[in-house]
Amino acid sequence: MKSALIAAAAFILVSCVTVSEDVKSARDVGADSVMLVGKIEIVPPIKPEEQQYRAGWDAFNTKRHFIGRAILFTSDTPQYRDHTSYALNPPLEETFFVKLPKDHRYVVKGSVTMSLVSRATSARTVSMDQSELVFPAPIELDLRPGDKAIYIGTLRMHRDEFHEVTKAELRDDYAAAMKEYRKRFAGEPLPRKALLKRR
Repeated sequence: MKSALIAAAAFILVSCVTVSEDVKSARDVGADSVMLVGKIEIVPPIKPEEQQYRAGWDAFNTKRHFIGRAILFTSDTPQYRDHTSYALNPPLEETFFVKLPKDHRYVVKGSVTMSLVSRATSARTVSMDQSELVFPAPIELDLRPGDKAIYIGTLRMHRDEFHEVTKAELRDDYAAAMKEYRKRFAGEPLPRKALLKRR
């Protein structure tokens, strides 16, 4: 699993993955996509100094995908594949609004990067050392053909000193999330409640 996630991080570093960071307008969500509204909380919260990122020259500012954010790879099947080409990149500890293709109903890998450091091993090769807090997966999303936006809940994960998830729980904070949704997307229909399901 670790090698697969390192490979996935490498895909992001070279921009081979479409990454959904934030929906600014409801118009950004086409007929073939759905907006996911939710939150990811880590207990205890991750402090900025706990995350380390040194990946050399960062022409595409990929650091923003790793610091203070989760990376959730999605697919149309519940199995992770090396060339999964779509990832959600929600911020931690705040309500997120991200876009997902409707045919990607599974979160197949997910993590928060604690350390991502590249090292030159020779004049032509670089190795990557990575440590992560890995999420329970796969997770199935309750998507329906007519959905424009769905609320998936607050995924709350407890961790130990080794950044291992010791407990995962799902909370329904629909009312609080909808207050934020109304501020950002005034006049839009409210998302349908469709809480996450562990497959």
